Amino acid sequence: MTWFPLFAAFLVAIAFLFLLPPLLRQPRIAAEAASRKVSNVAIFRTHLAELELEKQGGELSEEAYEQAHRELRRRLLDEVGDAPAGAQSPQLGGPSRKMALVVALLLPLGAVAGYWILGNTRALDPVAAMQPEKLTPEQIAGMVGKLAQRLEDNPGDAEGWLMLARSYRSMGQTEKAADAYSKAGAVVFESPDLLTDYADLLAMLNGGSLNGKPMELINKALHLDPDHVVALWLAGTAAFNGKDFSTAVIFWERALKTLQPDSEDAKMLSEGVAEAKKRAGFKADPKKSVSGRVALSPALGARISPDDTVFIFARATDGSRMPIAISRIRVSDLPFDFVLDDSSAMSAENILSKQTRVLVQARVSKTGNAVPTAGDLESEAQTAKIGQGGLNIVIDRVH
Repeated sequence: MTWFPLFAAFLVAIAFLFLLPPLLRQPRIAAEAASRKVSNVAIFRTHLAELELEKQGGELSEEAYEQAHRELRRRLLDEVGDAPAGAQSPQLGGPSRKMALVVALLLPLGAVAGYWILGNTRALDPVAAMQPEKLTPEQIAGMVGKLAQRLEDNPGDAEGWLMLARSYRSMGQTEKAADAYSKAGAVVFESPDLLTDYADLLAMLNGGSLNGKPMELINKALHLDPDHVVALWLAGTAAFNGKDFSTAVIFWERALKTLQPDSEDAKMLSEGVAEAKKRAGFKADPKKSVSGRVALSPALGARISPDDTVFIFARATDGSRMPIAISRIRVSDLPFDFVLDDSSAMSAENILSKQTRVLVQARVSKTGNAVPTAGDLESEAQTAKIGQGGLNIVIDRVH
């Protein structure tokens, strides 16, 4: 709840304290003035009666009576003539109460209406006040344009050029983003993040090719941080596109070690590693691996589609459900000759070559999730020694 309404009500109450009392006191003043007039008239009549009695009793002559009578009228006229205009009638004080009522109603209503028209009503809602207003694409473009103009006048502002590069990239203006990076200067070459982002932009402008300057930038990023995941990913991609599949495996396996095993990036990169190994004719150390063939039982063919995911994995024999090594293919690849070794490891600390025996199993997932769910198809888990080959894994049951 915001304190503003309470504070506004407090201010209105203070305004009432100053405005209403004078309006409410006015009727009492008018009544007092009217009362004085009535008293003066009564006194005049008393004195006039006394003069009449003195005249009739012979105590006053006619001349003295007339003089006293004139003096008495003059004094009465003086008293009544000096009375306030509001004292003409006690009823004239009535409109002050009406005015007080009008002020009591119009003051808060006028304050609310004025704030509604001229104020910031979003401030009354704390949640809305905390949320920034959304900018329209036109407003964003205008802000970016002003930034570009300012940098033209101040080309030495490296941070400004970086901000402009990111802005252009988010707007899909790749060429302008790359140009802004080129003007940012030495600060780009001090950050592997900036170097890989710049390299990616140049590759996009070069039809997806990382050859030439993009690769130079990637190598500089790896020099600054040998385990930078984006630089390793891009370096592996460059090697794969150049048909140097063995080098691609090296870079991508290094990148895999920095990723969470169950992340989407790790799954995608694992597929890339498997494909690179396949194309390279990669030969694992048979003494530190398990291998064999995975096939699907014909009886389950109607339950799956060619694009369903197949996981081939090895786990410890101590009952742990976490795979030690895993390979990911599609149903359309079956039957598939597999090799699980240290390059397939889920964790650098827990690798296949440190085991003596493992359980090897295959599973078809409709969701593509490595966690088993009801309805998945799977094989029986087979115990295998490290270095054993020729395993025959058949997916023939429902999980």
